[in-house]
Amino acid sequence: MSFKEPSKVWNVVSAMLEAEQPRSRNRARINATFNGNPPYSEEEARDNRIQTNVNFLEGTRIIHAARQQFTNAFLKPQNYFSVGLDIGPRDKRTEWGNIITKQLNRVMKRSPKYSTVLESQFAATVLHGIGPVTWLRDRDWCPSARGTEDILVPTNTLTTMENMSHFAIYTSFTAADLIRMTRGENVDPGWNLKLVNELLAAMIQREATSLQVNDWSGQYFPEKIEEDFKENSGYWGSDATPVLRCYDFYFLDTTTDDPSWRRRIIVDQYNSGIGNMQTAGQWLFDAGDRCYGRDIFELMHIQFADGAVVPPFRWHSVRSLGYLLYAVCHLQNRLRCKFTDSVFEQMLWLFRNVADGDMERMEKIDLFNMGVIPEGLSWVPQSERHVVDYTMLSGAMAMHRQIMAESSAAYTQDVNDGSSKELTATEVMARVNNANALMGSMLTRAYTQQTFQYREIARRFCTIDHPDCKTFRRKCEAEGVDPSVFNNLDAWDIMPERVMGSGNKMLEIAQADRLMAIRPLLAPDSQAEVVHMYVEANTDDPLLANRLAPIDNKPVSPAVERATMAWGTLIDGQPVVIASSLNRPEYIQTLLQMLGGAIGRIEKEGGGMTTMDRVLGLANVIQHIQEQMQLISQDPGQEQNIKIYNDGIGQASNYIKGYVQRLQEQAQAQAEAGAAGNGMDPETAAKIQAMLITAQSKSQIAAANSEQKRTQKQIAFDQDQQRKNASTIAEAQRKGALTRADIAAMDLKTQANILNQ
Repeated sequence: MSFKEPSKVWNVVSAMLEAEQPRSRNRARINATFNGNPPYSEEEARDNRIQTNVNFLEGTRIIHAARQQFTNAFLKPQNYFSVGLDIGPRDKRTEWGNIITKQLNRVMKRSPKYSTVLESQFAATVLHGIGPVTWLRDRDWCPSARGTEDILVPTNTLTTMENMSHFAIYTSFTAADLIRMTRGENVDPGWNLKLVNELLAAMIQREATSLQVNDWSGQYFPEKIEEDFKENSGYWGSDATPVLRCYDFYFLDTTTDDPSWRRRIIVDQYNSGIGNMQTAGQWLFDAGDRCYGRDIFELMHIQFADGAVVPPFRWHSVRSLGYLLYAVCHLQNRLRCKFTDSVFEQMLWLFRNVADGDMERMEKIDLFNMGVIPEGLSWVPQSERHVVDYTMLSGAMAMHRQIMAESSAAYTQDVNDGSSKELTATEVMARVNNANALMGSMLTRAYTQQTFQYREIARRFCTIDHPDCKTFRRKCEAEGVDPSVFNNLDAWDIMPERVMGSGNKMLEIAQADRLMAIRPLLAPDSQAEVVHMYVEANTDDPLLANRLAPIDNKPVSPAVERATMAWGTLIDGQPVVIASSLNRPEYIQTLLQMLGGAIGRIEKEGGGMTTMDRVLGLANVIQHIQEQMQLISQDPGQEQNIKIYNDGIGQASNYIKGYVQRLQEQAQAQAEAGAAGNGMDPETAAKIQAMLITAQSKSQIAAANSEQKRTQKQIAFDQDQQRKNASTIAEAQRKGALTRADIAAMDLKTQANILNQ
């Protein structure tokens, strides 16, 4: 599809406008009801002598509650979404994803425009079922909110928008808007400047005519327009000046091998703001073959409600809460108006005329204090007056409220269902569970749809030159994120963050109470998080929750998690196998820290007196660490880490040798006393010594390998492997002798160092 002529585009737009007329009238009725317009027209009220013509705003309150719950579900979480990466080193993906999440959401959360855009989008979704936002500027990450009526799409367009080949967006320009976009440096070449100048002159001429001043059209040249704009820019951008109504037209150009979306702008031919100008055959803006996006989601995002009932779901068949509530709210308002009129009628003083001329005497009666009824006049008793069946009326109103509650159950649970009985705890929980199911289903669809918007925002943060976007990329790179990550958005997983309770306060508190009930069964870290959620749910104050129940949001890396899990197995004397993709330096460092902590606790327990099993477990940990050191020793970048790990292993080995010696002494003393104890027998001691010697040898070999790798560029390339191995062994033996000499000279400072590790 390719649109080359402005007249063809106008024909397409006109056809969509004509098809939109009945839908527009229906939306206008819905808007009027929920904006608070009275249920009767002035003609109806006059012809039927209706005294009370008031909108009691029941429907408006329901819409507001639903919109609040909907927006809270997206605005209340700490982040709009989180980012997971499937690119880069495996040991860095989690860290980089957390950095990107933090920096990206920081910009978005600080943007008042974006929060307002979301509120507008969800308000339109709740009321009409279609909440559109658009990106008409390719240099901005934040979309613009649009009214449902502003988007023109062809009939039978699916909600997936897969069959959409073109659409139009209603827009309007003031004279100030046109001047800003078509003057100065870097003006888009797509603007038809000749037509723009003619339109500006016509708009100014129309304003001059309304002000009853002289004809300006003959003297207004482009430069004069610019000068007047500089002097009166505020005025020409105000509501007092005429606007130019236009349609921003987009179409998918399929005439090339690489289909993409193109852009044109035409003037509304029904426009009343420009006099009798002929603009039908001209583009106001023509971007030519410029690509504005290869996917519709790069231009527009829509939140669809779930009111459609006939699949496949189409754009124009979507219905939402406004449609569901319109009829019953309209009837309820009329019923309440009639009821109010009847109440006023019951308060009137009605008299019965029994003779001619009594009307004049009745008008002179003063009943405000103490009055006398003239002879011939009498009250109309209550039994002879029309009485409204209040039982039937109350039943009708309760029925309407029940319908309202059922219709809005998927959006809010704060609606009176017509009953006034006090609910039991079981009934309350049943309602909570039912509401959670309904709203959870609705919000699941909303979160799924919102992912497409978040994805486009993330793409723009990675590609465009907006100041916010450049700052985001710079801060991410400063924290260690590789810039190549920004060039492969397909490797990003965008996951919207969900709020507890689906945005409903009652549900949030109920779920927090349930979590608190099972809190003792959870892990310590999870218990702290539950308490934090409970405080926040009951106070609605995240800062207070952070002060009263702080939680460590720092994520645990896979290497740290695996080391924590492996520790218990190693202490039991069992072997552990880890994946080759794991970050081994971080894994080794974590085990060394846990080893130092365990030795520190033994020292605090009684001067190093421990059990044989604990010593065997610690020796097994050291042996496992040495095996992992050997695997990374060939990496030149790990030379410094190898040295640090080696020092730590040496210090820990000294402590374990001391424990072995004390256990042997204990066993010998118990044997001499003829008592059985928990001391260490010579066989076990020899086993531990062998493990330590083996571990130490592996440590020395790992260190030697690391040193050899660093200097291997200086070694002749034609050396055979045997000489390399011999040199490695000799070097390991030399370093082993030096290490043993250093260990013998260690003092209390060394002990302090191992405790700090």
